[in-house]
Amino acid sequence: MSALRLGVVKTLVRQDLYYSFKSTRGILFLVFFGVIWSYILWHLSSGNAKAMMSPGGGAFLSWLFDAKVAQSLGTDRAPTLAVYFLLAISTMPMFVLFAASDQTANDIGSKYLRFLTPRCNRIEIFIARFIGAVLLVAFAYIVLTAIAALVAMLADKNSFGLILRDTPLIIISLIIYSIPFVALMSLCSVIVGSAGLSALVGISIYLILSVIIALFHWKAPNVAEILAYLLPNGTKSLILQLKWSTLITAFISVPIYVFAYGFLGWTVFKKRDI
Repeated sequence: MSALRLGVVKTLVRQDLYYSFKSTRGILFLVFFGVIWSYILWHLSSGNAKAMMSPGGGAFLSWLFDAKVAQSLGTDRAPTLAVYFLLAISTMPMFVLFAASDQTANDIGSKYLRFLTPRCNRIEIFIARFIGAVLLVAFAYIVLTAIAALVAMLADKNSFGLILRDTPLIIISLIIYSIPFVALMSLCSVIVGSAGLSALVGISIYLILSVIIALFHWKAPNVAEILAYLLPNGTKSLILQLKWSTLITAFISVPIYVFAYGFLGWTVFKKRDI
């Protein structure tokens, strides 16, 4: 394998981010992301979140997620920001699988990478595209969470201090949770030569594994718990508790997902005709 040059990787990341904000795929993602979340935040601004975080709503959260999540989010939290966090975690697969679907897919199909390989090697391209996708998703959720915090300040007028305390934790939690999904799409992106097909492959893998795990959950719960870590959301139960201690535990497992999906993706990419 050729040597990895960090300067080249930085240049490729900058190029990828510039392209992401100008390309049809990048603009569609940002518009799609912005429109849906504008609708959600508009409804949260009216204070509807308080009902969900009430004792009755907490019982529903305990059934939907688990008791630890309900207790953590329902205790000493700003209701609007807590509900935003739940919705952001729950919808993240849909957004990230789309946003990170074209790390190398379209360029493989168009043979554009042939113009890059004389100046940089494949591992630099592969890593730079992954980092570029992580930064794009991180940018989207940083801006979104900052807006959600402002909405929460308006809706939960007595929770200013809680919002300032929890906003950095929510931002870091969302970024950490998104990275394994981006890594999964780095694998899917090299399998096919189209961003659309890459997204379809990623969604299919995610749904099929989810169904298999759900089936095992009824017959063999212990096996299901182990299989759940095959999914990029294996750290979801830890991150949902919104605590620094559990977030650190989740963060430790992120390199495992990145290495596993990345290694499979790199094994395919280094042999592909580009």
